[in-house]
Amino acid sequence: MKTIYKKLLFLLLFLPFSVLAQETLSGTVVDSNSNQPIPGVNIVIAGSNAGTQTDFDGKFKLAKLNKGDKIVFSFIGYTSQTISFNNQQTLNVSLAEDSNELKEVVVQVGYGTVKKKDATGAVALITAKDFNKGAIVSVDGLLNGRAAGVVVTSSGTPGNDPVIRIRGGSSLLASNDPLIVIDGLPIDGGLSAINPNDIESFSILKDASATAIYGNRGSNGVILITTKKGSKKDMQISFNTFTTLNTLAKKVDVYGADDYRALINEKAPLKANLLGTSNTDWQDEIFSDSYTSDINLSVMGNLFETIPSRLTIGNTDNSGILNTSNFKRSTASIALNPSFFDNHLKVNLTGNYSYTFRTNANEGAIGSAISYDPTQSVYDPNSIFAGYTEWVVGGLPKGTSNPVSLLNETRNVGNQFRFFGNINIDYKFHFLPELRAIINAGMDKQDGDGSVTVNSLSRSGFNNNPNLPTSQIGSYSETWFRNKNENLNAQLNYTKAFGKLNVDLLAGYEYQQFDWQNYYSGNRNVFGLGVGEENREDVYTDPGNNLQAFFGRLNLGYNDKYLLTVNFRRDGSTRVSPVNKWANFPGVAFAWKIKEESFLKDSKTFSDLKLRLSYGETGQQNLGSSLAWIKKYSTSNNNYYQFGDEFVIISKPDGYNESLKWERSAKYNAGLDVAFIDNRLKASIDAYFSQTTDLFANTKLGALQNLGVYGPTNIGSLESRGLDFGLNFDAVEKDNFTFGINYNLTYNKTEITDLATDNDPQGNVGLGAFIQTHTIGLSPFSYRVYEQVYTAEGKPMEGVFVDRNEDGKVDSSDQYNYNKPQADVTMGLMLNGTFYKNWDYSMAFRASFGNYVYDDVNAGRAFLGTINDTFNQTINNSPVDYSNTSFIAASKQSDYYIKDASFLKLDNITLGYNFKSLFNNTDNYSLRLYGGVQNVLTITDYKGIDPEVFNNGIDGTIFPRARMFMLGVNANF
Repeated sequence: MKTIYKKLLFLLLFLPFSVLAQETLSGTVVDSNSNQPIPGVNIVIAGSNAGTQTDFDGKFKLAKLNKGDKIVFSFIGYTSQTISFNNQQTLNVSLAEDSNELKEVVVQVGYGTVKKKDATGAVALITAKDFNKGAIVSVDGLLNGRAAGVVVTSSGTPGNDPVIRIRGGSSLLASNDPLIVIDGLPIDGGLSAINPNDIESFSILKDASATAIYGNRGSNGVILITTKKGSKKDMQISFNTFTTLNTLAKKVDVYGADDYRALINEKAPLKANLLGTSNTDWQDEIFSDSYTSDINLSVMGNLFETIPSRLTIGNTDNSGILNTSNFKRSTASIALNPSFFDNHLKVNLTGNYSYTFRTNANEGAIGSAISYDPTQSVYDPNSIFAGYTEWVVGGLPKGTSNPVSLLNETRNVGNQFRFFGNINIDYKFHFLPELRAIINAGMDKQDGDGSVTVNSLSRSGFNNNPNLPTSQIGSYSETWFRNKNENLNAQLNYTKAFGKLNVDLLAGYEYQQFDWQNYYSGNRNVFGLGVGEENREDVYTDPGNNLQAFFGRLNLGYNDKYLLTVNFRRDGSTRVSPVNKWANFPGVAFAWKIKEESFLKDSKTFSDLKLRLSYGETGQQNLGSSLAWIKKYSTSNNNYYQFGDEFVIISKPDGYNESLKWERSAKYNAGLDVAFIDNRLKASIDAYFSQTTDLFANTKLGALQNLGVYGPTNIGSLESRGLDFGLNFDAVEKDNFTFGINYNLTYNKTEITDLATDNDPQGNVGLGAFIQTHTIGLSPFSYRVYEQVYTAEGKPMEGVFVDRNEDGKVDSSDQYNYNKPQADVTMGLMLNGTFYKNWDYSMAFRASFGNYVYDDVNAGRAFLGTINDTFNQTINNSPVDYSNTSFIAASKQSDYYIKDASFLKLDNITLGYNFKSLFNNTDNYSLRLYGGVQNVLTITDYKGIDPEVFNNGIDGTIFPRARMFMLGVNANF
């Protein structure tokens, strides 16, 4: 009995300890979809500060657990899970992706990221769902028309880089191109060598509060490109390919052979004997249907089950509709994104390699095709010029060249090898997880070579130079270039919440070095004849450009309602004089999340409402590759001076300016973001104003000043003001039908406000043939012309202009500034969605209003003096506009040739079908077949080939954009 009592007493004493006993739990956390381990998962005991994280293999060990404790498993992008502890020793947890968390939009900003809802500046985000669809062979094709304030003008020439303008640009002489940053590496050079299939998203920084952190390169906006990264999921293979038939959408309207015979017999009967018997459409002879093929294969998954990876290879073969034009590109890219030390160390490694081969057609053939006599045949068996029909007067070739010969007898080819890539190391300190050290190192290296060969028997190979021993020598020249851009930036980032106050502090240093070399051989055939002196070592090495900067940013957020961003950069560049090398660029932005206020927090009307205000200063130092403040000489490639029997290449001093300093832009922005219907309808509107001072311009220099007649100076200022509006509306979301609208509108006005130059006391700087001018109070490149007088029937009267100053005579003082190349308003509209579940569709429109072009196609050809070419004793065809004017001589400075080029374009229609039934609707497998048309329709009053022109509003003879009929396949497995 006594023994029993002792045992009961022991049990009573042990019971409290057994109840209070604490256990240890171990286990693994995996992704419910891929079954792959998730490192860095937060594991805490509810109601306490105790917890841990999973290691790199997703494993964890949690001690001091009591029965009944609630264990919370959470990780960004996944739905949290709460599990009760019931004395388990092991536990395996599967976390599912959180669809709501995945919808949280993150945008790139300078040297970092921010949630879109917390952005304070004017930042546009364009992701894959917003990209233009269809036959996209270049990066700009994804972007065109998709963002307010961003205008992209692409060429029909295969492989040419686009012209991109954000809010109109901010310079006269220097570059107006935005800064392009790919995965943290600011690149130098165009986008044509980059595979658009590698692009994940664009973040476009438009206001200076966002771009000030890029200092001297941020005045024209910044485009941050993020490429696709690796995945933790099982291996996935994507195969994408399309083929297009490229056709000529429109030709210049010229006289046909029969109408041309009648024209010559009426206007130049003495030359009727020059007419031939053929009926040749020269535009048909130089343009023909062509094909484009694009193939891309990507493999994505967990390499060695530990390294998220992605490998992509692609090939593009784009033949232009102008005969002999072609662009080929082969690319390979790799992305490795491992993490170490329980996710404290993240590494992002990207590498992109491309090889491009171009055959450049002689685009002068387009102008020749407009002008060449349509009664002549293409070939002449008796011709001494490689068998082509050519005008020969007095034994010498004269007048317009045969356009087919220009294409076929010239071979202009070029190769380019390009590698760019970087490594980003992001380390979160173990002893202070709020502090991160970030190092980004990258390089963009471009090597290229090319050659131009002209058949010595062709008209183009004829050289009527009395200093040469023969006239038919042809031409052969070689070029090469070596460009390198190296970048390194290091940052410290501290992020911590202090109650309701969130602090994000960034400080960093950046170093960037640009180096250029190029070589041009000159005409080796001339050297072979003993004329000139070939020097293979005559390589032009630019002094290069070095950029260094110290930068910082402070983000403050209070109560998730009030946001403040302060940027600062101290920037130095060798492009400007050492006296003015360093400059400071501040930026500040404030945002008020009105929706989070108590009076709107429970609103059923608003899903979001945010006010943004910002100010910033940026700079401009891009005056090309040369350093404008250094004394230097330029050597001619083609001009020689004769000393006795020797020919010496001519060199001349270049203008320079040792006092040259930064262009500076001060920019203001006020914006409002609003959303309705549970974020299905989202809109943003921004009003902006910017002022650029100390503008770069080439102006007249004083006698014997700075070695030149013209040189770069800081002479004036200009202002831009405008409005951006963007809207996204998921209008219909049903199982069998969806319909989405993406619309943007931009109003922009740019005006020169000061030109402190001795050229003209009124502030006029003439350009080119004085068709355009920079004038105070007007937009850059405004047209300066005479006001045409018309008959009662509306026909322009040759040489008769309005005496605008009423002084009884018409002279240059009667010229006036009439319209401008820049549009007042641009728009973009995309309609897309699905129907009958498996069908998808997309239509992309663009519009431009208020833009004018100078019609140089007609101004330079549609008059009798060129039809009856008395100088060369030949005849030429003409655009049919001659019938509207009957001009005898050129009247190039008449406002008759300033034409309204407003337009509405349907850029693309795409229709696709997804064969989901083949894979039982499994998301990991898909097969999509699609077709479409590119460059579908243009509605405009302009009669030229295309109202969109490159050359600041001068329409010469552009390479037409093709109409493309497309068929493609997307497969994922």
